[in-house]
Amino acid sequence: MKYRINWEGGVFAVPDLAADCLKLASGKAVKVLLYILKNKPDKPLAEIGAAVGVSEEDAEDAAAYWRQVGVFLPEDGSVTVPAAYTAPEKTLPAPALSDAMARERASKMMSAEEISERVNGSEKLRFLLNSAENVLGKVLTHTEQRTFIWLYDYYGVAPDLLLMIMDFANSQGKATAGFIESIAEQWHNDGITTHEQAEREILRMNNYYSLEGQVKARLGLDRTLTPTERKYVKDWSGKGIDIDLILFAYEKTVDSIGKVKFSYMNKILLDWHGKGCYTPADVKKLSDKPRGTAAAEKDEGGHSYNLDLLVEHAMKTTPKL
Repeated sequence: MKYRINWEGGVFAVPDLAADCLKLASGKAVKVLLYILKNKPDKPLAEIGAAVGVSEEDAEDAAAYWRQVGVFLPEDGSVTVPAAYTAPEKTLPAPALSDAMARERASKMMSAEEISERVNGSEKLRFLLNSAENVLGKVLTHTEQRTFIWLYDYYGVAPDLLLMIMDFANSQGKATAGFIESIAEQWHNDGITTHEQAEREILRMNNYYSLEGQVKARLGLDRTLTPTERKYVKDWSGKGIDIDLILFAYEKTVDSIGKVKFSYMNKILLDWHGKGCYTPADVKKLSDKPRGTAAAEKDEGGHSYNLDLLVEHAMKTTPKL
């Protein structure tokens, strides 16, 4: 049967590499890829997923797959092409980095039969995948199996640490291959290799994700936080700033500028934190300090002016040129 294509309305390019990798791609991954290729958007994955009718988790999985096979490039622009599509002649011994890249590519492009052979030949991988199904409460897809084997091969993440990551992801309702991979990559970059380090990091992440959820719920934000907003929440979590103080800063922000603005809230919170205020009561106590004499009007840094009022004035005032 011959197929005639309607070319009216314009066309957009699809990389040959993406077409070569369609066999292992899910339908949802193809939707996400086509949307990005056509629109070239700089949007959160949640918005891209909504545009093509898939969940944020499915969009994360799709992005992870296209990164794995080399269609999506790292931010530095370096190209990672699977070995299945390049077969250069090698006359010299490959350096250590090339060996690592070869393991990476081989893991990412494994077929179901190759996965079975690897698992049957490795007690550690058998333990990892069997335990992963218990932790996640489901039968792993081939994409998930490939991803977890790749994390074990390329990043060298120990099976027990990978299982800790999966358990955390499951507890957050984000048990996707893409989310698990992102955490494993961060742990690798941060040098987290022991149980003690992993437990501390999971405690930190629990605090962060709990605070992020509270911020969205209590501020009435029915959307995914932007990367910049997430960075602010992560910083607040690391400083031990709780939701009550964030809400108090939110009220001050809305009172001052009439809208939610995380950068404005951040200035307020950092100022309070620097003055040792951890609760709204601390802030009110600081505000209730007697004023009137030069000595009393000096703040904790020794200034003879009200720094809070100056900051607020600066934020509201447009310089006249």
